[in-house]
Amino acid sequence: MKKMSDDEFERKIQHMRELYLENHDKSDLKLAMAAKLSFLDHFRSREHQKARLRRQLSKLEIKRCRATLDKKSAQKFDQKLAMKKALFKKLLDEKNKD
Repeated sequence: MKKMSDDEFERKIQHMRELYLENHDKSDLKLAMAAKLSFLDHFRSREHQKARLRRQLSKLEIKRCRATLDKKSAQKFDQKLAMKKALFKKLLDEKNKD
């Protein structure tokens, strides 16, 4: 069996995708993807979202601290932190409403 290079493999996969899309109705793919996303959203809980936001907040805090220690502008990190904190507050408010 001949071993394909990465480029050949990628070209073959792209060709197969094109053939699939030519032979199948594309509207079915959109509906299937929407159903799949709604199904996955059902299993994403607020606790997981809060945990993810906490991790992102801590990473941004570390980056902001490093920037201030290196005497660089931390404005970009401050803006991102403000956005993430607003999202976190929104999640907490939603939990309190329920």
